[in-house]
Amino acid sequence: MAAYLPFLCLAIAFSWSAFASGYRMEAAVSRMELATIVLGSSIFLGAIAMLFVNGTALVAVALLACGIALALLGERFIASRWSLLAAATSFGSYLVGTVH
Repeated sequence: MAAYLPFLCLAIAFSWSAFASGYRMEAAVSRMELATIVLGSSIFLGAIAMLFVNGTALVAVALLACGIALALLGERFIASRWSLLAAATSFGSYLVGTVH
């Protein structure tokens, strides 16, 4: 199960921009932007929860810090819709890998 924890790190990194945009938004936001924020937030928070449930505390904190660092370093280079797709794929890969 520990072999799949880096997928959660990637899910955190790729969903960070959608999660953080909820705290930077203005008064008028479209429904599409709200849907992106909700999906990104659920992946981000779910990945953090899975890190702490299925890993030791030290590994979870290290992978969380790595994921947020990757997100902050690559925030300008990753398009929002593609990053959310990559986050969902990483999170799904973790879930599929741990079921078997």
